[in-house]
Amino acid sequence: MQTRPKLDIPKTAAEKVYNIIGYSIFTGALVYAIITFPFLPAEVPMHFGSAGEVNRYGSKYEMIILIVIPFFIIPMLEALERVPEMHNYPKRMDESTVEAFYLNSRQLMNATKNGVLVIFAVIFIEIINYGVLDQSTFGVFMIPLIIILALGPIVWAMLGRRKIK
Repeated sequence: MQTRPKLDIPKTAAEKVYNIIGYSIFTGALVYAIITFPFLPAEVPMHFGSAGEVNRYGSKYEMIILIVIPFFIIPMLEALERVPEMHNYPKRMDESTVEAFYLNSRQLMNATKNGVLVIFAVIFIEIINYGVLDQSTFGVFMIPLIIILALGPIVWAMLGRRKIK
């Protein structure tokens, strides 16, 4: 296996803004979940269909699992973001393009991490509002929103990667 150089590329302004947005939205939703948890009914919606309808109800304590999961996923994504030399690259990467590829890959990881934070925030808000207010917040827009947040950064990064010469 070929060893790649470790470069110190400063974070871009966009990456810093994405971090502020992602962590702020997630933290706000987490605080909202903690504050409203005592007011949730014993059973809350735990799975939604493509039209935003509830497919399965579960104990409100299942939400604790949803709250804990990001605390394992996010540190892993954060660690991957910090080591772009370990990422997978096309064979056309050489000494003249290594910095551009590293930056593109790190930005992909940054956008993915923050997208995951927002996805969990959307899920928290949807479950809580459905449980407390008995109404959907995102409805039919929930699945498209999650798909855009999950796949959007990948499409954006791959298009950007194609421009690297």
